[in-house]
Amino acid sequence: MFYSKLVTAFIASICLTGAVFAAPVKVVTISDDFTSIAQSIGGKHVVVTSLITGSRNLHSINPKPSMVMMIKNADLLIRLGMSQDKWIDGLIHVAKNPNLFPGKQGYLDASTNIEKLEVPQGNIDGSMGDVHLHGNPHYWLNPKNGLVIAEQIKDQLILIDPDHARDYQANYQNFSLALKAKIKVWKQALKSYQNYNFVTYHKAWSYFFDGFDLRMVGELEPLPGIAPTTKHLVNLSQTLKESNVPTIVMSTIYYPKKISQSFAKKQGAKFVFVSASVGSDGVTSYESLFDYLVGAVTK
Repeated sequence: MFYSKLVTAFIASICLTGAVFAAPVKVVTISDDFTSIAQSIGGKHVVVTSLITGSRNLHSINPKPSMVMMIKNADLLIRLGMSQDKWIDGLIHVAKNPNLFPGKQGYLDASTNIEKLEVPQGNIDGSMGDVHLHGNPHYWLNPKNGLVIAEQIKDQLILIDPDHARDYQANYQNFSLALKAKIKVWKQALKSYQNYNFVTYHKAWSYFFDGFDLRMVGELEPLPGIAPTTKHLVNLSQTLKESNVPTIVMSTIYYPKKISQSFAKKQGAKFVFVSASVGSDGVTSYESLFDYLVGAVTK
């Protein structure tokens, strides 16, 4: 009799507390940018880890065995997509987690609903450099796309864990409202820079410029993935002189610093050398990434 009552009481406690005993959803993302957003949406119901930490070139990564175990144990995988993280396909294959295969509920290509920039048209060949066939993949650098990413994560978490749908929806609303408010602040801060010329080493900042109505006039690379040449730099310098407006040379920290810095100095331009991701240079969240970037441009 005592044992029966004890079992009944235990079952009742599970029914009453439910969520307390529920295991968190294990989320694995390609980078800290997506980790930050996923944590904001999932809150206390998720445990999120990144395959890559800090500012890295995400399409030239050497996978590690530890990554296989992360994916093997995950409930949700969030990837960059646009054929820029193909190395993840091998991890999925080796991990053999049936919930994370493309089309399954644990698989999310975060680029799916993104309005993509610089999608090439016509025939593509090697003479055009390292062209991204599906468009520019650095889409997280427009905070408006952060809202798109967050909504997709919210929908996927609800699919995986419907018991906490209300929490995911509420977290998404809070994240969305906060980010929209900050976008207004960042736009105001950058308004006076809309007449500047922006030059980059590589087309890593297209979404950032598009999000804040900034003018990109060229890259130090003559073609994507091709090192700068003297001829190209001379032509670009002439273009800048003819425009007769202030210039900012902006580069990510995983591209050569000396070339960009030297070019900026010769133009009398401001040089901005920054991380493009959460997890580097003291950047701890998706929102603070844009505080950091806007601050670097405007200081």
